[in-house]
Amino acid sequence: MKTALLLLSLALFMALFSGVYTCDPDGNNQPDCRNSTNLQVKIRNFWDPTRFWWCASVGSQAAVAITCEEDTGEPTGFDTTLRTCVPWKNWTWTWPCA
Repeated sequence: MKTALLLLSLALFMALFSGVYTCDPDGNNQPDCRNSTNLQVKIRNFWDPTRFWWCASVGSQAAVAITCEEDTGEPTGFDTTLRTCVPWKNWTWTWPCA
């Protein structure tokens, strides 16, 4: 009986976890700004490598797509690992849901 309850609890946890934390590679990855973990964090835009998403404050209606800065005069792209914009020559594509 305990084993069945444990397995049922584990299955429920996995269903909830996969439903909340799924990654949609066909989506644009726009975050929910009502979630505090997304606040003031640069988040990759799946559709445009020259932009990232930004949630300024709790309860913002929608994340803002911000274009990577081009201080050096050369194009830049958003690097998912570094969570910052890098010169285009240093940018490499990575799988969105990796």
